[in-house]
This record gives sequence, structure tokens and C-alpha cells, in this order.
Amino acid sequence: MFRQSRLLTNKISIRRLQIQQRRNIKLSANTLSGLRSYGPIVNGIAAVYAGGLIVTLGSLYFLYKDANERQKIPFELTFQDQIEAVKAVNKDDVLQKPRYAVKHYRKLLFNLAKEVDPTLKEENFGKYEIPIIDAETLVFKKSNKFSNFYIDLILRYSKALLAKGELDESINTLRKIIDNDLIFYKLGDAERLSESSRMLARVYQNPKDKIDALERSIDMLSHTYSSIQLNKDYTLKDNSKISDELINCLNDLAFQFAKESQSSTLKKELLNQSLAIYLSNLKTLSSIQEKILSKTSNQMHYPLYNVSPENLEFQISSIKAHIAEILWAQNYKQESIQWNEELLKDLYYKNATSSNLNQVLSKSLDNLINSYAILKKPQDIERCQDLKKGVKKFVATGKVDDNGTSDWYESIVRKWSTIIYDQGPLGIILKPLQERYGPGQKSRELEEIEKEDEV
Repeated sequence: MFRQSRLLTNKISIRRLQIQQRRNIKLSANTLSGLRSYGPIVNGIAAVYAGGLIVTLGSLYFLYKDANERQKIPFELTFQDQIEAVKAVNKDDVLQKPRYAVKHYRKLLFNLAKEVDPTLKEENFGKYEIPIIDAETLVFKKSNKFSNFYIDLILRYSKALLAKGELDESINTLRKIIDNDLIFYKLGDAERLSESSRMLARVYQNPKDKIDALERSIDMLSHTYSSIQLNKDYTLKDNSKISDELINCLNDLAFQFAKESQSSTLKKELLNQSLAIYLSNLKTLSSIQEKILSKTSNQMHYPLYNVSPENLEFQISSIKAHIAEILWAQNYKQESIQWNEELLKDLYYKNATSSNLNQVLSKSLDNLINSYAILKKPQDIERCQDLKKGVKKFVATGKVDDNGTSDWYESIVRKWSTIIYDQGPLGIILKPLQERYGPGQKSRELEEIEKEDEV
């Protein structure tokens, strides 16, 4: 009986407590009305927060998407490594400041190497020295996408070092890839590797090293693409396919032969070698140009070479200019002048349409003026000098597409990137507001924000 009475008392107490709690949290009509008046403010704050979040995520995704289109970033990378890759590619390609990408490239390369060998310690390497993942691991243990990305990353790092003035470190890094037969012949993008080998040839001091690097690159391309067929003197066979990089390598090799002839006892042989390569390339490209203009062929028939009319005209004109120089060196003076006069006739009224054609025309005019000066023909000298006054002057403004197809996109990416580095992602909406309601401020460049080697 006592227990029942006690239980009843407890129930009553709990009931009273619940009633009291309900009364304690009950809001008056005035209070509720006051809270409702703050509703628009709360909704506004929530909208601003959500908008800021959307802009932030959208801006960062835009940078990632742009970097990934320039350089495929594999998902095998950790999130932090992907961030480093985006920063490096963005500063290198978009802002055109490779010196500021060096630290990101180096950090990322160290992180990737440590995943393979955790015992690596950064303090055991020089300031710009990097560890290289062994070729067997890249070929047999990593995906093709990762291996291609890794090789591209090293090549990008080497170019960034070169822009920074670290010539020796750039050469040493490049040679670790180029001199490795397993990597050079079986791994990575052949065109990109060949491009890097050409760059290595340009920075070598010894002419023999330059020629060897170019010949090695051409041999690699012919091994990679069975459709490329060359004679022993590096002239193209009639049924050979070509690629952009192959033509560039052959032209560079011909140029090196011509340059070496100036100080060699084998001057005649070297000039003949150079002329043979240039004439072979000219024959092949002229045939392609004729087919493209007559619409009997198109880009699909030449998957490795850019057959746009602009590119073909520039390549053909550039080769003709070099042929004219070789003919002059071989003492065929009238023939050399005829080639330059032909270029003058073809390019003079086109020089304003392309900076590349403009450069070829300017060089040909200079050669004509010098040639007529040697031959003592003042009237022709005066004619060429007058024509040179009408040549358009191009001012270098960074990476500009002659076709003008992507200028607007490059401008937007560059502007957004500059704003994000200066004010953060929200700067995308803050900067227009500042300019709308107050004095506009120019976004700071990277030089004003950070040091080149800041870790």
C-alpha cells in the first residue's frame, strides 16, 4: 500500500514537472512576433552564406577543371597533391609565371616519390634536386595515366627551372628522363618527350651534343610511330607520315648542320645535309598543303600533324627562308635572292595577320638588304628598306593565339586566377562590388603577394 502511494506521488511530481517545463519554454505572442520580424534578416544571412559557398566551390572547381584540361591530373593523387598540381599548372600556364610554379612542382614530385620509397628525406637532396621514381615501377606497377602525368610533371619542372635561370639543374633533371632508354622509348607521351629533348638540344653548349639529342629524338619518334619512315640521311620517304614534333626536330637538325658548317672543315657536306632535309620537308608539306587547299584531304588523314592553312603556310615559309640562307652560304647568290623575293611577294600583304609570318618576312627582308648591299645594288636596297617600313610591328604580350580563338577564355582564366590568389575565391564577387560602389583597385600580381621560393 505504501509502495503504491509512493509511486502515485512520483507520477504526480513528474506530471507537474512536465507542465512546469512546458510553461517555461512557452513564448508570448509579442516575443513570437518579434522573432518573425527577424526572419528576413536570418534568411538573408543564410542566402549570403549559401551564395558565398557556391561561389567559393565554383571558383575552385573552375581552376581545377582548367588545370586538368591543360594537364590531365590522375585521381590516384591525394587531395593535397591535386591541389599542388592545380597551383603549379595554373601559375605556369595561366599566369605565365613558371618561376612561381617551381616550389609546387618540386613538392608534388617529392610526395609522389615518397609514396614509392617512404625512406626518402628532402634534406638529402640539393635545393632544386628531385628524386626520380625508377623506370620499372613506372612501367610495370603504375597506371599509364599516372606514368604519363609523372613524366609530364618532370618535364614541366625542368622548363620552370630553365625559366628561373637554373640551367644546370634543368639539364640534370631532363637527362634523368631523356637518357633513360626504358622511359624515353616506352613511357610517356612521345611528342612531349621529343619536345623536351629538343629543348635539351638548345641548351647544350657542345654542337655534337645538340645533334645527338635531336637524332635520338627523331629515332624515338620513328620507333614509336611505324608510319614515320625516314632515309639514313633523315630525309622523309615519299609514303611517310609526319607529326608536328617530327617536322620540328628535322628542321632543328637541319639548322644545326648549317650552323656547324660555319666552323667545320666539312662545310660542304654539312650544308648539303641541311639542304636535303629542308627540301624533303618542303616537298612533303607542299604536297599536304595542295591537298588541303583542293579539299581532297583533311585533318583526319594527318592525325599527328596540324594541317591548318595558317600552320602550313608558316612552316613552308620558314623552311623557304632557311633554304635561301643555305643557298647563299653555298655561293648560289642569285638563287638565294630569288627565294627571298618569292617570300616577299607571298607574305608582304599577309604579315599583319600573323606574328609568325611577320617574323619570317622581317628576316627575309633583312637578308635581302644584306645581300643587295654585298652585291652593291643601292636601288634594291632602298626598295627593301621602304618595304620594311610597311611591315607591322608586333609587341609580345605573352601567349597569344594567332587564330584568336581562345583569347577571351585565356583572359578570363588569368583574371580570375589573379583575383583568387589576391583576395581568395570570394574576390570573384567582391571585386566587382568594390568597383561598382567605390574606387576600383588593381589585383596584385604574384610578385607582390609571395616570394618565388616560399615554401
